[in-house]
Amino acid sequence: MGKARKKLISKYYGPAQIIYGRLFYLVKHLHNKWHTYKSLRRSIQLDEGSTIGIHHSTMFNLNNSKIIVRNGSLKIGIDFGYFDGGVYDSRKDNCRIYMVNSTLEIDGNVSLFPGVVISAINAKVTIKDGTIINGGSHIIALKDIEIGQNCLFAQGVMVRDNDGHKLSTEISEEVNMGIEGIRIGNHCWLGQKSMVLKGTELKDNVIVAAGAVVTKSVAANNLVAGIPAKVIKENVKWSA
Repeated sequence: MGKARKKLISKYYGPAQIIYGRLFYLVKHLHNKWHTYKSLRRSIQLDEGSTIGIHHSTMFNLNNSKIIVRNGSLKIGIDFGYFDGGVYDSRKDNCRIYMVNSTLEIDGNVSLFPGVVISAINAKVTIKDGTIINGGSHIIALKDIEIGQNCLFAQGVMVRDNDGHKLSTEISEEVNMGIEGIRIGNHCWLGQKSMVLKGTELKDNVIVAAGAVVTKSVAANNLVAGIPAKVIKENVKWSA
């Protein structure tokens, strides 16, 4: 072992250095919180009577984007989300909202449980009254995603309106990443770790089974399951 390395690993950090280091990170933390607060004040638009509640651990990156709440309230990371006897805890499962040139529009009362991630670039995400999105769920938009009233997303649901990467073959030129909007109707239930992919429309009262991957539109009152998802029951009803 060289002398320089011995000197490095044997260096003693006394009380002054420890206090200085902790003070530096405290100042940095407060600066980041203040910067986020100022950014949110510019980015949040509340209609008269509407409210928003944000857990202090929520992580935001809003670039030329808006969060609009109409006729109700938006809770971000405040409620606890239960799944299979476990719980998403706002003390360690942060909500993360990353938007560039985008809008998150809330119409009514909506809750994003701890652990929800929303990512939107040049896109619009609309979530309507009574919808609850459980922890671990991801909404990834590059165009337009609309989620209707009284929907329930279980833990770990993925909704994305794009492929994420450009595709090509040996005989074809590179094509775009396949961006097509998504519509989810009213009173839809998306099971644990299910996925809804680009260009699909779920009509009202659709149930998506756990682990299913939806690649085509689904008519109202149907239960779909599998990869890719297919109708396995018709004329279904569900209640929370």
